[in-house]
Amino acid sequence: MLTDRVAQGVAAVLPPRVAVSSTATDQNGDLLVRVAKQRLRIRWLERGSASLLNARLKDRPRPDLLMAARMSAAAQLAATDAGVGWLDETGAAQFAVGTVVVSRTSVSVPKTAHPVNRWTFATLGITEALITGVPGTVQALRAATGASPSTIGLALNFLTRTGLLTSQAARGRNSGRSITDPSRLLEAYTDAVTNARGTSSLRVGVLWRDPLEGLLQIGRRWDDQQLAWAATGALSAAALAPLQTQVAPMIVYVEAAGLATLAAAAGAAGLKLLEGGRLQLRPFPSPITARLSAEVSPGLRSVPWPRAYADLRDTGVRGEEAAEHLREMMQA
Repeated sequence: MLTDRVAQGVAAVLPPRVAVSSTATDQNGDLLVRVAKQRLRIRWLERGSASLLNARLKDRPRPDLLMAARMSAAAQLAATDAGVGWLDETGAAQFAVGTVVVSRTSVSVPKTAHPVNRWTFATLGITEALITGVPGTVQALRAATGASPSTIGLALNFLTRTGLLTSQAARGRNSGRSITDPSRLLEAYTDAVTNARGTSSLRVGVLWRDPLEGLLQIGRRWDDQQLAWAATGALSAAALAPLQTQVAPMIVYVEAAGLATLAAAAGAAGLKLLEGGRLQLRPFPSPITARLSAEVSPGLRSVPWPRAYADLRDTGVRGEEAAEHLREMMQA
């Protein structure tokens, strides 16, 4: 239950000796939590983004704290600018209410769960297919992703157990799953992408006045080498949902098994490694993401838009603004 999640989230950022009472919900939907002798009014955000945070702050009465599963960097800054506290379920928090003062960064949690009980790279890929409209059946997902029926089954079962998908029947012709809440699925997927992101990446120097035209040129070189590639983040958004402002860094996924093959791919495109370079190269997160990538304009390949959205959300305030614009355009 949400009341339990909120109470546990508050208790997690406080010293063990501080008592946190059970929550109650008032007529406005806010959750009321008592910490020692201080009562806190907490407003839950379905998505920890700056745009939703600013919108929900307009509701009265004003909350003491805003809480989400994960607050983005832009949302944290927006809360600070508005003079309101915040916390999330990663263990990060920043608030001062009465005698209760907390300032914490997120806590890294070891990934010890069995694969069937957590997000895997394959589950992320299957989710990308579902969000982009592939029906939630094994047959349709296999055709779209190339994954095995057992891999698809594990992903669908996990997403169903977590309440992100629903099913009318356990088996048979009606056994396909449907998305329970598109916004909730996208947010859960985005958090999982952030938690699962690897460290393999290289930066290269580019002198592009027009990033999309520059990418087309190196993309043609990779095509000649029969090397799979796809834009993500700001480069994808510039083609799928253009905005006036440019967002850095520019990121491209390339078919590569690690840093050595990533460097070879850079060399094949005539790119030189440069610490702090404007263009970042990463290996595809999974074969499914590579397969779902497609041409979105002549010569320009992009990852599925949910992956571009998740990658944009991690690039600061302007990146989150571009991500929200992309989401609105793709879900319109």
